[in-house]
Amino acid sequence: MKKQTKLVAVLSTAALLAIGASMTSFAATGWAEEDGTWVYYDRNGDKVTDKWAKSGNNWYYLDSNGEMAVDQLIEDGDNYYYVDINGVMAANQWVAIDNEDAGQDDEPEHYWYYFQANGKALKQGDSDKVSLKTVNGKKYAFDDEGKMLYGWVDENSAERIDNTDGDAFKEATYYFGGEDDGAMTTGWLLTDVTYNEATNDDYKYTAAAFNDDEDQTRWFYFKSNGKMIKADNGERTKDKTINGKKYAFDEYGAMVAEWSLDEGDEKIASKSEERAKASVDVASTSEAWNGKGNYAKYTQAWRYFNSVEDGSRVSKGWFKVVAAEMLNKDKYDDDEDAWYYADGSGKLYAGEFKTIKGKKYAFRKDGRMVDGLKFINDDFDVVKADNDDMPFDTEDDFLQYAPEWVDKDYKLYYFGDSSDGAMKTGKTNINLDGDSFNFYLEKSGSTKGAGYNGEKDSKLYLAGMMLKAGSDDKYQVAKKLDTGVWTKIDGAEKFAEESIVDQLDVTQDNLDELGINKKAKDIKELYKVAESNNYKLINTSGKIVDKSGKSKDGNDFVYVTKGENIVAIYVEK
Repeated sequence: MKKQTKLVAVLSTAALLAIGASMTSFAATGWAEEDGTWVYYDRNGDKVTDKWAKSGNNWYYLDSNGEMAVDQLIEDGDNYYYVDINGVMAANQWVAIDNEDAGQDDEPEHYWYYFQANGKALKQGDSDKVSLKTVNGKKYAFDDEGKMLYGWVDENSAERIDNTDGDAFKEATYYFGGEDDGAMTTGWLLTDVTYNEATNDDYKYTAAAFNDDEDQTRWFYFKSNGKMIKADNGERTKDKTINGKKYAFDEYGAMVAEWSLDEGDEKIASKSEERAKASVDVASTSEAWNGKGNYAKYTQAWRYFNSVEDGSRVSKGWFKVVAAEMLNKDKYDDDEDAWYYADGSGKLYAGEFKTIKGKKYAFRKDGRMVDGLKFINDDFDVVKADNDDMPFDTEDDFLQYAPEWVDKDYKLYYFGDSSDGAMKTGKTNINLDGDSFNFYLEKSGSTKGAGYNGEKDSKLYLAGMMLKAGSDDKYQVAKKLDTGVWTKIDGAEKFAEESIVDQLDVTQDNLDELGINKKAKDIKELYKVAESNNYKLINTSGKIVDKSGKSKDGNDFVYVTKGENIVAIYVEK
């Protein structure tokens, strides 16, 4: 805006001469110079007061003393005018007039006025609502005294909101720029505010990124009519698509960023899962979950809006960030980031398997992508390999605890590392404590990706792990548990303790009866094994020994088999 600042209110001799030249002098009627100023006499010879007089193309104002007014604001009836240092009424121009209250609180040094072609200052109409005026293609607002409004303004009151405390935005509808600008703002505005409500715990659900300090720099957005976008009707946020991107704004119009909980979806979550899972009725999901990430519906109500500098919503696709405090407090406190996926509407995948671009992924109830080796049940409880109570991150731990997880209706899955996360299927090598193990993961169907349990291609699997003898053992016994899953027995000595195994005296009759073609004098220990399909002998490649014969392990124990049945064990001297 180009505005004309008022000049010093002193008439020079040259100015007086210029005025005199433009005025018509009359003997008894008209303009006259008296004591260094100009006056005007009517036909009766009386000095004119409190009225306008014209000379040439210009209008002049005679004050209450009858003297021509110069460099001042004129209040005439319900209207305001300005006369310059030459006394000429201003028209079609901006004028800055000193503010008598300058220096007090939020008062400016001067106020701007705009005087129309008829000299009248633009001002607020009779309505209490802001009346917008167009000057040189831009919109402005004025109070009822003609002062241009600037900064934060409420639509229901044609007055500038005092911004001494930096919180005028909370009451505002419009923003009209600075004291020397004043044009109505449309589009984006980045400005400093004081926002003490943002530091309250409840704001952690709205925009936790701004929760630390009341002194903030925030983005606001104003529609083409100048009105600020903000949530209303008691809602936490208001959504708005701007230039093809989606944003959200809080109750005072501040753009949210990073994590934000959608109140509408929160209410849906509250009805669907809160009352089913919580032992007592609660007012909101905020009280029910409190940052534990226990329920998928609650997680799906969270949305992510990029950085505080951007704020556009991640509507679809992957993003890697630290969890919101009220989504998963532990991960928030640890500053541990994770991958999340937005489904196209901005909602998170949570507590479910999802196929994305031909690959299958799993997402925890708190929305984090699952990676690595995990047991998962139908309720989507995810158990990590180094679980405190029943770990499975070493071979020994796996053999001990995997049967228990399977018995609890958990299935084992493998999702690669943290940079991948895609579900693996079929034959897969998985590292446990530095050693590589062969796994078989279902390739199709409702159990796709789940570790196979049972016999396949003459090999035995426990939660996907192929059971095979250690290289030093050469041969080991696999046992079928009461739950139907197989595990591995740690050596022949442990196998000898099984209920189907009886130790016999080393006699020739016992050897002959067992079909062992050895002399009794050459045998140190002898065991008879009752026939059972629940025990299989496996070699270092995992294959079930299915021939009749003898197989010596690495600890001098000899297994005697008839087909797949183990019939005896002995130790040579």
